[in-house]
Amino acid sequence: MRTLTKMDLEDYMLGAVILGCGGGGEVSSGKELVNYAFDHGYKFKLVDISELKNDEMLCIISSVGGGVNQEIRERVAPYHKLFKSSIETRIQRFKRSPEELSRYIGKEFAAYLPSETGGGNGIMPMFLNAIEGKPSVDGDGCGRAKPEIGISLTHVAGIPIAPISVFTPFMESIIIKNAIDDFRGEDMTRQLAVASGGGVTASRSSSSVKDYKNAIATNQVTRCIKIGNTIREARANNTNPCESFEKIAGANKLFEGKVTKYEAEGKGGFNWGNWHIRGMKEYENHHMRIWYKNENLISWLDDKPHVVCPDLICVVDNETCEGLSNFTRINYEDQKVSVYGIPAIDKWKTPKGIDIFGPKHFGFNIEYTPIEKIINP
Repeated sequence: MRTLTKMDLEDYMLGAVILGCGGGGEVSSGKELVNYAFDHGYKFKLVDISELKNDEMLCIISSVGGGVNQEIRERVAPYHKLFKSSIETRIQRFKRSPEELSRYIGKEFAAYLPSETGGGNGIMPMFLNAIEGKPSVDGDGCGRAKPEIGISLTHVAGIPIAPISVFTPFMESIIIKNAIDDFRGEDMTRQLAVASGGGVTASRSSSSVKDYKNAIATNQVTRCIKIGNTIREARANNTNPCESFEKIAGANKLFEGKVTKYEAEGKGGFNWGNWHIRGMKEYENHHMRIWYKNENLISWLDDKPHVVCPDLICVVDNETCEGLSNFTRINYEDQKVSVYGIPAIDKWKTPKGIDIFGPKHFGFNIEYTPIEKIINP
């Protein structure tokens, strides 16, 4: 067990935004929670999962949601006026969701796990652990970010998604007692997010430490801290942060260029769109397109399928190596970027993992080819 410093958490967010592949929640939310925790004297304690007892219980907690259309926003606007959001009301929502799940299953949780790697969803469970005096496990449920809660290493490992405890911004509590499969659990939770204006808090996949040892990306928190620390030090020393990131993360540079078009649309509880990038330097006269559903998932190089999920596609600013988010609603047109690919963890590269998180899950008739074979054919 070790206690994380505020700098550790800031480094985590810096690294997690990149490994979040454009998603993983709002980093501004993560920063607000970190500042609140340290202002109030809470401690972030990090443990390896092996330090917990096998029969102790864990669950995953995350924010679920994304974009909705104007009609939905107008429909829920009166409720947002009744329940004005503040950090205190957000904390209450975060706490109530796992409390309701604990009450329903009749068992206490030793710790809460992040659903994914990200500046928002990665921090929120660690924050909740801190304010409740619980340790945080050095790992998460994906090893990157992903758009659906059914896309989870718990799904690969066979830990049921339900019961799911959902808490809305309007202090409404819903228990989804059972689900035919993880994708049905996702659909039901997502519809509640849409009905709530785009987002809810969900706690799910309650199971023992013993079961979770095969259902998380281990050492992911430490990995992100190391990446963030390396980038921060490179900036301070006026060395190239992108090159430093490439080395520490085991990343492969896929492309470099200028964004010619950035498409973004919010609907169905997701943010959808495409990056269109014109090549520069050694990539001149080439172009890359990246399709995202919250996260960057499918890439094409000169109109031919290139790196695809579950491998990571990370878009960063060329100069600062800041991870670029698909949640900020910024038009990235004319921004100079670098695109990196990172192999997914081995748990995703099983037949079941590819079935859950490969291109065909999103409707693309593209066979998954590991990034290692694309980079070194």
